Amino acid sequence: MARAKRTDRAEARRRYRAETGLMDDEDPSAVDAPAVSSPAPRRGSSQQMSSPPGRIGIGAAFRQSIHPVDVRADLAALPWLATHTKALWVPVLVTVASAVAVLITGGTDVISAFFFAYFVQTPAIGGVFIAGFLAPRASWLLGIIVGLVSALGYTAVILVLAARAPGQAIGDVQAAIVSSFVLSPIMGAVFASGAAWYRRFLQLSNPNRGRRADPKKGSGNGRARGQKASARR
Repeated sequence: MARAKRTDRAEARRRYRAETGLMDDEDPSAVDAPAVSSPAPRRGSSQQMSSPPGRIGIGAAFRQSIHPVDVRADLAALPWLATHTKALWVPVLVTVASAVAVLITGGTDVISAFFFAYFVQTPAIGGVFIAGFLAPRASWLLGIIVGLVSALGYTAVILVLAARAPGQAIGDVQAAIVSSFVLSPIMGAVFASGAAWYRRFLQLSNPNRGRRADPKKGSGNGRARGQKASARR
């Protein structure tokens, strides 16, 4: 009798599986089991993760703007800086053009005299400031290079002007050339590093740092303009 009951139960289960479309190795109790859904993320946590960085204090911006010098990495990044950024060739071109303009005009006009004072004459702070402000890194190294270029331009200007004026003392010319090659790279590194620090400080202390334009506002303005245009028609 017990064996007959077990046979009847097994036959009933096979019939039930056949009627409900279940395979033989599936469990009938798992048919109506609801799928477990992952809990939805909290709105506050998602906003915290996607929220852009806001404005920081002046003291914190001052400290975070100071970056240590990595000589080996900066030297390795020099070819990339020279070919993929404007931080080197723009101040170099301005310095060379200023020196050529002074050689042509003699520095008698206002424009050439201005460029000579800021891009050629020691210390040439104009070119190194541009290099440091545009440099994503290695600002001190770019300042040294631009300073050497300005020293070369200053030497060329001094020699040409000394040749045009025979009464110029040779000792004064030599002293000016030596001081330009000594001071221009040093002052270039200092001014370029200061310009890079100033750029980072402005970025960190900017009150609008990390903010993005709201696309809903733009779409709303577009709909309003479309409605006004349709009303006019």
